[in-house]
Amino acid sequence: MSKFLDRAYIEARSGDGGNGMVAWRREKYEPNGGPAGGNGGRGGDVYIQATQDLNTLIDFRFRNKFEAPNGVKGQIKSMHGKAATDLTIRVPIGTVVKDADTGLVVGDLIKDGQRVLVAEGGKGGRGNSVLATPTQRAPHWCEPGQPGIFRKLNLELKILADVGIIGLPNAGKSTLLSVISAAKPKIADYPFSTLEPSLGVVRMDESHSFVAADIPGLIEGASRGVGLGHDFLRHIERTRILLHMVDTTSETVAADIETIGVELSAYSDKLTNLPRILVLNKSDALLPEESEAIATEINEKFKGRFMEIRTISAVAKIGVPELCQRVYDELLKMPKDNSEFAPMLLEDEKARERNDDQFTVTFSGNAFWIEGDRIARLVQVTDLKDPMSLYHLHHKLQVMGAMDELIKLGAQPGAEINAGGVVFSFGEDIS
Repeated sequence: MSKFLDRAYIEARSGDGGNGMVAWRREKYEPNGGPAGGNGGRGGDVYIQATQDLNTLIDFRFRNKFEAPNGVKGQIKSMHGKAATDLTIRVPIGTVVKDADTGLVVGDLIKDGQRVLVAEGGKGGRGNSVLATPTQRAPHWCEPGQPGIFRKLNLELKILADVGIIGLPNAGKSTLLSVISAAKPKIADYPFSTLEPSLGVVRMDESHSFVAADIPGLIEGASRGVGLGHDFLRHIERTRILLHMVDTTSETVAADIETIGVELSAYSDKLTNLPRILVLNKSDALLPEESEAIATEINEKFKGRFMEIRTISAVAKIGVPELCQRVYDELLKMPKDNSEFAPMLLEDEKARERNDDQFTVTFSGNAFWIEGDRIARLVQVTDLKDPMSLYHLHHKLQVMGAMDELIKLGAQPGAEINAGGVVFSFGEDIS
């Protein structure tokens, strides 16, 4: 199995905010002091960050669930709970982060250290020392912390290269890359010897270079998932120039060129709009007059569809230095960064969206049930033995609209209500 992995699925959850605290001052000369419960700490955020230390997404094959720590609950003496540390998930440069449910792009990380927030930690709940007001000087309640956010994410790695070398199997792509760079891709005289993209740095001199990538496996039907090419077509979108290589010893040179062109256009219009140089390879395997005749025929048939058509021999290195210089000169005319893939780092609305007040009201077993995350958290911070605290819970249920829903379902005075484990009678005056 190939070690190269360019797609992965992960699940990430930010930390819950810590609950507030209900506490009272108990000092020597103030045994019945005022409220002194602190706020809960913030839950940890989840970030995805690009790093140059990774090349594939293979690590996520063995671990794909990530959870940030929760905030600490508030403390006595008005001390606030400690905020949780953030969780950073590291991915290779060139990783696109997408929401698995909607398919929307959350971030496109193309630079080392670039990161995007994918799940915001919950805010800590307020303690009763903060909730005190001039009219309610001794609140017997506090606020629960906000829950963390759960995200399902798809990661797609698109390699970053200036030049993409494409063509049918055995066109000589790997050979060319090995000749113009220090890369050592697998080379053999049978199709599909290359099973993963290979990158190589092409050095023009001590201070000038460009990155080339051998994109493997393109065959007829690749855009529809046939063969290996469908898995790697996405990588071509990152490049600024395409070298379309063709084997001139093939009996169907023109048809081979058309095949790759059709697959590029079927996959994405972006690919057909990229500048392309047609490279007629293996000229050393033909007689000079045969090679010249093929070049003339191809020029007549495809003139205008490519920015240039060149004849080379990757093995014999014939025409290769000139080809590299031509590519480099063209790259100098282009903007360094592809604007299509400029850093997004979108303000991800879904990551910040919180529906804490959502709940459901159902009737089962001769009782009405009020269920919801916010309801459960309110019960967690409710002192079931304290009438004031129970009254506050009842008031919150009214504000959230739970009582109105009970009336719609036909709840009558005296009906049993179960709200997050707290049982009371509908219409009962808890205070």
